[in-house]
Amino acid sequence: MGQNAHQRLNADEALEKLLAGNKRFVSGKQLHPNQSKKSRKAVVEAQEPMAAILTCADSRVPPVVIFDQGIGDLFVVRVAGNIIDNHTLGSIEYALVHLLTPLVVVMGHSSCGAVSAVAQGAQLDGHMATFVPPIQAAIKNVEDPRDDLVDRAAREVAKMVTARINESEPIIADYVRDGRVKVVAAYYDLESGEVSIL
Repeated sequence: MGQNAHQRLNADEALEKLLAGNKRFVSGKQLHPNQSKKSRKAVVEAQEPMAAILTCADSRVPPVVIFDQGIGDLFVVRVAGNIIDNHTLGSIEYALVHLLTPLVVVMGHSSCGAVSAVAQGAQLDGHMATFVPPIQAAIKNVEDPRDDLVDRAAREVAKMVTARINESEPIIADYVRDGRVKVVAAYYDLESGEVSIL
């Protein structure tokens, strides 16, 4: 159902709705909206997600659950390490241009396996090697690597990816400049269930 049951939300309203859903999730008082047979049928022909979420492929980080949303509410792009490449940028552009999504949330998370593997210098061969350089760059930006390196680096990845998306030419940067789209970095704590905006 997404937004089509109501008026389209702007970016701030969408973010507010996501954070309210996360608060319900944290407290165990989820509403599980837009998950009925009627909701499923309502999105057969079209979708109008209120937000695009770029997050890690980690099975412990399901955005629809974390934000207590339903079918058609979120356009989710997932990749190990929460990194950005041309494919993920293209997916985000699709959400903005064709689905008129007003908000992009780049969400890192605690205990990220990809960040941990890079931080520990694990051997990552094949296509896994492609996510090493951006995560290494984030690790280098962590001011005090002694404590919570993995979690701090995951936050840094989210901030760096957010900056890259905001500057992505030609489409996204134009949408951000003229106020059609807002891109924010966020962090999900696996233990508490809480999402914080960075």
